[in-house]
Amino acid sequence: MASVRNLKKDLNNVIGEIIQNINSWELENPEKDQKKSEKLVDKCFSVFDSLIEKINQKDISNKKTHFKKISLELTKKAEELVKNFNDL
Repeated sequence: MASVRNLKKDLNNVIGEIIQNINSWELENPEKDQKKSEKLVDKCFSVFDSLIEKINQKDISNKKTHFKKISLELTKKAEELVKNFNDL
């Protein structure tokens, strides 16, 4: 199923890019407190884990709506993570 594969790619790309930006920020700002950025990276990993668990769920009655909900949740969570990153 191509939609599952694309959803997993989107998840990897979005979360990976956010983590990469956080790591770049940490390198560019060594004098700032890194605890907030480390917590944000941990939050990125927890979002990734929860969404991949939902993607791999087997007992789904309507796959199309299930994956659409996951895609919307990814968008919402990514916006939240980016907002938290901008607050650093």
